[in-house]
Amino acid sequence: MARKQAEDYDDRRRSILDKAAELFADKGYARSSISELAKACGASKSWLYHYYPSKEAILFDIMRLHVMELVTMAEAALVHDGTPKEKFQILARNFMNIYVNAGSKHVILLNDRGCLPDEMRREILGLQERVVNTVVKLVLELNPGLDRSQDYKKPVTMAFLGMINWTYIWFRKDGPVSQEQFADLAVEVFMNGFMSLDPEKLQRI
Repeated sequence: MARKQAEDYDDRRRSILDKAAELFADKGYARSSISELAKACGASKSWLYHYYPSKEAILFDIMRLHVMELVTMAEAALVHDGTPKEKFQILARNFMNIYVNAGSKHVILLNDRGCLPDEMRREILGLQERVVNTVVKLVLELNPGLDRSQDYKKPVTMAFLGMINWTYIWFRKDGPVSQEQFADLAVEVFMNGFMSLDPEKLQRI
């Protein structure tokens, strides 16, 4: 008879992922051991292996769940009942919320994807491409003319994502600009350009 899972099985797996994300982001995936992760969790290695068969499986799940959250937010913005700009603002705010509150997981996604086996890495790449393709659709709603140029719509999309993807490095919750304000600012800069920004309008963002 199969062993019955504990009611808090999923919660414990999530806790492992959170601890692992902090450890991997701080020390680096390759330099982190299962023993160190077990210590961080206040548990034994055998306890960890009950929930995950390997360190690679933990890394994969951190990335998979993180990117799936981005996928969910991007697709929700795309189907939102609003103007193209409103949809884009929703996207930017939601992404900033993820990056600010899950910075360790984002660091791992950017730095340690190459540590995954080929099949796992391909799945993560596929999910990331799904995010990008959804944002491309939002960009085309803002500027349908880009659809006539295969050379520009993806680079334009990546330029916007680059504005917010690296905020985990420097953005601080207790800084003078809130994450929502920065998300709106990124949209304004993206849509209107830096030189056209009105300082008085910025005070109202």
